[in-house]
Amino acid sequence: MGKRFKWLAFGLLGAFLALGLVACEEEAAPTTPTPGVARPPGWKQVKTDFGVTDKEIVIGQTTALSGSAAAVYQPIAPALQAYVRKVNQEDGGVCGRQIRLIIEDDQYSPAPALEKAKKLAEQDKVVAFFGNLGTPAVTGQVDYINDPNGDGNPADGIPHLLVSTGAGKWNNPQKWPWTTSFIPAYPDEGKILATFLNENAQSFVGKPVSQVKVAILYQNDDFGKDGRDGFKEAFKGQIVTEQAYESTATDITSQIANMRAANPDVLYLYSTPAFTAHVFRYMITNNWRPKVLMSYVNPPATLGTLLRDQGGTQAIAGTVATSYILDIVTDANRPEMQAHKRIMETYGGPPVQQLSLYAQALGETMVQILKIACDRGDMTRRGVMDAAESIRGFQPSTLIPGITITMSKTDHRAVQSLMPVEVQADGSTKWLLKE
Repeated sequence: MGKRFKWLAFGLLGAFLALGLVACEEEAAPTTPTPGVARPPGWKQVKTDFGVTDKEIVIGQTTALSGSAAAVYQPIAPALQAYVRKVNQEDGGVCGRQIRLIIEDDQYSPAPALEKAKKLAEQDKVVAFFGNLGTPAVTGQVDYINDPNGDGNPADGIPHLLVSTGAGKWNNPQKWPWTTSFIPAYPDEGKILATFLNENAQSFVGKPVSQVKVAILYQNDDFGKDGRDGFKEAFKGQIVTEQAYESTATDITSQIANMRAANPDVLYLYSTPAFTAHVFRYMITNNWRPKVLMSYVNPPATLGTLLRDQGGTQAIAGTVATSYILDIVTDANRPEMQAHKRIMETYGGPPVQQLSLYAQALGETMVQILKIACDRGDMTRRGVMDAAESIRGFQPSTLIPGITITMSKTDHRAVQSLMPVEVQADGSTKWLLKE
């Protein structure tokens, strides 16, 4: 695939990627220093309304701590809490205040996600949400968080920042002015994987792209449909079947059998890890091995664990995906990886894995936004939102070098670059470079 790498950044792909609660009726007031009380280093008097006192900054998150999705995404919450503990203990928090992160279980489901968002907003009075996980959950809460009193005026919204879902609909500041996304948009990833196949069909499949037959498996929700549609828009070959499954399904054997019956050269899997693993088990059991393209939501280490009885990561060797996070095998000796390992071990995080690296990147971006708000002297909800919309060129240490975060009032996407990678037998990934 060549030795010279090619970055695929969403904003530069041209034709391929043309692509709170209660209203605060009173004016926010600056915190009043208590006479005679020594302040920690970095403490600054700032304007506040909710969730920020002289001593702490209260932020919230809803995520899957129980239910089927928890088995896959469980490492994120403890890794993020470990990073917050590191910031509090080693860096003195932010703005001379300790960060208090309250994480609630939304079961990856819309109704609990709304309930927990209301609890965090109305009882805990968080200044902002950071990193709420999952398209179904975020869909269930997004309207409330952007307009808590439901009067149609979003002035009372709460920062809903860096949501962990790449559904394309989140980048809509006009509809949801308080919501920003962290991970790359699913339609863009679909286009990148299609572009990879268009440009490398001969070496990847052994035939020109016009003759390449692809079978698509996708989750029947915004996540799956976005990834499917992005791929279909850019792919120049033949799509021989499209198979959908529900996120609540317990068995997708019939969909996989339908794909096999279509005799594809390539499977395009826009599925979450449990279902992606199901496809590989079927392939191994039936001695069927087409080429595979899959979404970045499937970390190789996670799939390796799910496929431990089928050879672990050896079972997915040769699969092409995308990535924006450092690789736990290839990058193991990088200083950033060693620092991450120390933080996880020192502050009660999970074993180092792609999702722990993801959580730290999320945490670093969260802290940077809070620092910007502090430097401006405004840590109200509006001030934190303005800070998020002004982050420029920020490089989280656990992302691939060169992938930076920039947002604005008109663009609420944080990570906007992806690298096509090939999964190796040991679970590492190799950048795929254009000839």
